[in-house]
Amino acid sequence: MPPASRPADRPASRSANRPDEFVLAATQLFANRGYHGASIANIADELGLTKQALLHHFGSKDALYERVLEGVADRMMLMLMEAQNPDAAPEQRLETFFETYLSEGLLNPVDSRLILRELLDDRQEDQPAERWFLRPFLQELVAMVQDAPAWRAAPPAAALAAVCDLLGAISYFAMSQPVLPRLPGQAGAVEAFRAQIRKRVRDLAGHGPQS
Repeated sequence: MPPASRPADRPASRSANRPDEFVLAATQLFANRGYHGASIANIADELGLTKQALLHHFGSKDALYERVLEGVADRMMLMLMEAQNPDAAPEQRLETFFETYLSEGLLNPVDSRLILRELLDDRQEDQPAERWFLRPFLQELVAMVQDAPAWRAAPPAAALAAVCDLLGAISYFAMSQPVLPRLPGQAGAVEAFRAQIRKRVRDLAGHGPQS
């Protein structure tokens, strides 16, 4: 996700969109530096604003960060909903979602990086688990797994472990792209990984929990 252009470079008619543009710029900085490493001053400077102008829109750094996390959660949920073809088998829906997640991650790994930063920062330690920003998305994805016949008798914890395993593998691979081209024998790695994920999803859906 490229940083948002400075507001001074944008036509005045687009001023109503500026809060969303601020959130996009903040998403990039929080992903690169983490919650504690990105300050309001950093974000304001990226946008060519004063701290006071940025705080006028969001009130606080915490409020801006919550907007950033909401945006990530919304994009994840949108990918999931777009895979929910009622005419497709559960296995096909899962394959569609994970292939889309991989494609989006390869195109722009910012969301994956931000999720990892959030987990490492452990900023939500004192907040109720039911308020965690990815909770609704993960609940829906677990339910999608449990729609597959091989998973209908499995406990939710097993489905959650399976989807976290796949999400983690895809996110790590996507975030590794700046480094992988420097390694020997990496030609074709993306397509090889895509094929591996496709096989893993089919095995997951068809075989159920691994004992």
